[in-house]
Amino acid sequence: MTDIALPTDDRPSRIRRPAPAVAPIPVDDVAQTLAEYTRVALSTGARLEIDPVEFTADGVVWVPLWLNDEPPAGARATVRRDGVETIVIRRWVEALPGEEALTDTGRRWQDIWLENQTERFESYVLRAALARAYPDVIGDRFDMGKPRVPRPTEPVEGEPAPPVTPEQAAEVDAAVAALPWEPAETHRRDRGIVNDAAPVPHPPSAHIPRLHGGAA
Repeated sequence: MTDIALPTDDRPSRIRRPAPAVAPIPVDDVAQTLAEYTRVALSTGARLEIDPVEFTADGVVWVPLWLNDEPPAGARATVRRDGVETIVIRRWVEALPGEEALTDTGRRWQDIWLENQTERFESYVLRAALARAYPDVIGDRFDMGKPRVPRPTEPVEGEPAPPVTPEQAAEVDAAVAALPWEPAETHRRDRGIVNDAAPVPHPPSAHIPRLHGGAA
């Protein structure tokens, strides 16, 4: 008896509809960036060990869980690469993004940090420890949790220079006056030049023959 293959129809219908596409799971930028740091560190083949991040209010007592409403004064992370320990300690006031740092949507990073203080601070200091322990593969990467604020540049042509306060001008004058200046006469005498006056050109003496133009 010969087997008969029945035709199949995979086209969508009211009875058989295509499975809906699975929506990507939203991942917080902190977790995403930290996962990327960890993935790059593990790609080296080195043994990676990470201790729980600890927080402190005074730099003496360190706890793995921060229960106060106020942000911790500091945090530290310990990372071991093939047994070699790397410890990074950061202060909260130095890690907190400035008011000028904005996300792509225009929101202040500082507000995001203040909403999730320990999570942001923990991820930041741990990424710093991973970057120090694995500088060959992580290096100086852009940190979404602590974006860099653009530094002021020199004024463009035609734009007025920033004003200088009297205090700043006084500091510059004092610094210039403190330099070990020496009179130009001292340097000239060191080179055997006694007369500091600039040489004045004079016409040749009468006994010096003069050359006249003309064919020889």
